[in-house]
Amino acid sequence: MSELPEGSFSPASGKLGQMIFENPGGEIKPRLEFFIEIAFRPFELGDETVSPILRINSIQAGVKKWSELAGKTLEFPYHPKPGSVDAGVHLFFVQNPADVTKLTFGEISDGKIPVNFDTEVDFEIEADSELEQVPLTLACDLEIMPLKVATSIEKQCDGDPEVIVKAVNDLVDLDAYGDLEKVPGGFQFPV
Repeated sequence: MSELPEGSFSPASGKLGQMIFENPGGEIKPRLEFFIEIAFRPFELGDETVSPILRINSIQAGVKKWSELAGKTLEFPYHPKPGSVDAGVHLFFVQNPADVTKLTFGEISDGKIPVNFDTEVDFEIEADSELEQVPLTLACDLEIMPLKVATSIEKQCDGDPEVIVKAVNDLVDLDAYGDLEKVPGGFQFPV
């Protein structure tokens, strides 16, 4: 592993996204999934300033609302085993794979939920970078994003808000969210 520049990979902000996801072609039935996105403070690497973003997708937690993540520790197998999360750091115009096998959520404070985890990012496979393997220990407060509805569900329900609500009612605790609203690109439940 090469030497990291001072101040590198320091979290600037984080988001907890949530979606009622399905993939009929992949035979994935509707379910509540989360994703985490962490933006890092810009830092100097070589002769340029970079602003990496870490994204962890396909987080299944077995909960019906985001607030049930508080105080939970989630464990996952290594990617690409079933039940794993897909994670990577966007840098050098590619997604550099990251192994995330455990997420620890803290208690909610000021409308945000903290998360802690360790990961190792591989910058050799996609980016062919001098960074090589970079271990990271991260702690970040996550801003809660609205609950989005997959476009496939919207299409199955012909864009009818009442039908969408009925279709997702058993998947999430709708009392924890605001009323369904139409937004550019689809539908969402505000938090």
